[in-house]
Amino acid sequence: MQRMGVALLAWLLLAPADALAQREGATGAAALKDQFIGTWRLVGVEQRNAKGEVVPRAAGVAERTGYIIYDPAGYMAVSIMPVGRKKYAGPQATEAEALAAISGYAAYFGAFSIDAAAKTVTHHLQGSLDPGMAPDQVRRFELTGNRITLKPPPAANGNQSALTWERMPDLANPTAEQRKFFGFWKLISNERKNQKGEILASNPGQTGYIIYTPAGFMMVHMVQPNRKRYAGAQPTGAEAKEALAKYTNYFGPFIVHATDGYVVHDQYGSVNVGRNGYGPLQRFYTFAGNRLLLQPPKTDTPDGQTLQGTITWEKAPTMSGTR
Repeated sequence: MQRMGVALLAWLLLAPADALAQREGATGAAALKDQFIGTWRLVGVEQRNAKGEVVPRAAGVAERTGYIIYDPAGYMAVSIMPVGRKKYAGPQATEAEALAAISGYAAYFGAFSIDAAAKTVTHHLQGSLDPGMAPDQVRRFELTGNRITLKPPPAANGNQSALTWERMPDLANPTAEQRKFFGFWKLISNERKNQKGEILASNPGQTGYIIYTPAGFMMVHMVQPNRKRYAGAQPTGAEAKEALAKYTNYFGPFIVHATDGYVVHDQYGSVNVGRNGYGPLQRFYTFAGNRLLLQPPKTDTPDGQTLQGTITWEKAPTMSGTR
């Protein structure tokens, strides 16, 4: 121990200043990244013009609610939803209803990295509700106590948005069963079978994550492959319908019923307004090694078949370079 201490002291005395700075910088970056980890609730949205004056929210533009999650393994996900969205009049959205459903709604997931010197966090997208969204979303950040403010680049007219998020407290005493759920789980398969075990539907190429956080909160993002970018700056009604059909996103608290073997996803919000009108979703669960199988209740069809859906998820590994 004494010899190691002498060697370390010699290194500190003789090491180049840039090597010391690099080591301190790495430590500082890791500590800064730790401050991002958690579940954050949107508590304020503000916009200022190039002069720094507050720009009032335009008439007809709804307030927004939302959540952003940063995970120790290096992943992130966000959902932002306008308040007061209307359910569809029928079982399926019309083009106008689809356009209204995604207007002002933001949902994406991926990885994140932090530039401590520039005070920016970059969200590296793996999937997004908007199929044409830029793969790297840079946000300037300000950390103050249990709040973080994220600022995207200014608009062409100089207006600067600022979204303020407040950290949600973790569960006081999570059970061992609750802890099994915590983390990001990568989508492996999404199938529906009949009582004979025959596959009636699957989603080849579909990707995404389901996320359970120590705050007792969950979020899911699932996206179909081969989506086309919008032809213009804003989607048409037909493009909005396709976006809804190919992207699944909802969020809310989760409650584990370990004795009965199911978990409840209590939707606070969903990109698809008409699917359930929000509310609780029951999912029977099975842990198998590093995989999680979720099954909704069985359903019976008019022709007498009993159908069972199964979504298989795998615990996402820690990303390279992430502690």
